[in-house]
Amino acid sequence: MLFLTYWKVNESMPVEDRNEIAMELTREQQFPPDGVELVRWDGTPDGWGIALMEADDFAAVNNALNMWRTAAGTSAFFEETKTAPAAPTEDIIAQQAAMLEDSPAE
Repeated sequence: MLFLTYWKVNESMPVEDRNEIAMELTREQQFPPDGVELVRWDGTPDGWGIALMEADDFAAVNNALNMWRTAAGTSAFFEETKTAPAAPTEDIIAQQAAMLEDSPAE
């Protein structure tokens, strides 16, 4: 199952601290954790981005995000995150078309 996460880093945390955490988690291959395949991971100059992850369940994705939160200690690595199950848009369109075709006409 695909999960899409929007994230925004905590601008109050010094860039050096954020970068050190990111380098440690990725260099040590702690992120992504077992059970999570990182399909895509993009960031912007404004300190927000997305992560597209594939996992079998909520717990694996929750662990992936919590790795970043706990690595920051008492500081918050993220200012905001939003995560939800996702699917390719063409699959959603086809699913909706099938649902509309099967629904009773008014």
